[in-house]
Amino acid sequence: MRPQVISVPYRYDRFEEGLGLGPRRLLEVGLAEHAAGVHLASLADSDREDDRTAVNIGILGRSTADLVAAARGKGEQVFVVAGDDTASVGVVAGLQAADGASRSLGIVWIDAHGDFNTPDTSYSGILAGMPLAVIAGLAGPRWREAAGLESPVPIERMLLVGARDLDKAEEELVRAHNLALVSVAEIRKGSGLGQALAKLTAICELLYVNIDLDVLSPHLVPSVTTLSEGGFEIAELNEVLGQILGTGLVAAVCLTSLNPLGGGRGQTSTRSAWQVVQAILADWTRVPPLPLAFS
Repeated sequence: MRPQVISVPYRYDRFEEGLGLGPRRLLEVGLAEHAAGVHLASLADSDREDDRTAVNIGILGRSTADLVAAARGKGEQVFVVAGDDTASVGVVAGLQAADGASRSLGIVWIDAHGDFNTPDTSYSGILAGMPLAVIAGLAGPRWREAAGLESPVPIERMLLVGARDLDKAEEELVRAHNLALVSVAEIRKGSGLGQALAKLTAICELLYVNIDLDVLSPHLVPSVTTLSEGGFEIAELNEVLGQILGTGLVAAVCLTSLNPLGGGRGQTSTRSAWQVVQAILADWTRVPPLPLAFS
């Protein structure tokens, strides 16, 4: 199968700045050759709202959602490459548009961070630390509305993989909502992932997988802006992805946070990212069928 590739070359709402250059680089090193089609999400200057970055991200997310819905509506793989994790709100909105908001969508969030902050728990106020909470309905109602995300995804249909760097208040929020988390250490011991994935797939009809490259060990992605020690080696991450993709329930994958700048550091990060992409392309052989009412 050859996926429909959707490029979201933005860092927040800024076109091809820093991490926003990652999607173009992945297309250049080979992703475009493996795609059934390549589509560009965009944010027109006329659509921007002054000093409302979250809303602008949501408007960009609407463009992403339309492209995701069109590809998913044809029953095709949807592979999104984005600057940062804020693009995920639009991806989820697009899957809901294609499959129906009432269909049980699950999320596997593979990241060194939880991205489960709200404005009340975040020390930094960084929006890229909030998208999973926004999708869950804990924050960002205007962001969701701008992106066209009709219904929040229940937290019991979320699985956090590889997170090891949570804000204190964010960690308390994760525990309070019983967000499932499988650590790198647990996976290395051969425990946790299989059980958590089985529990998730038992209640979900399709899955969305979000991969932030900072889940890898820093020596593999030295140009990433949010490095965190104790990450996966590439073979470990690819094995995790193989298990998830092997469920046959993955409708969309989003890969984020490649910074190709910084000379040799950017080149190393790009090589690592491309190895992950190649494994996804090799292991992603099935997608869940559309419901009859939408196919």
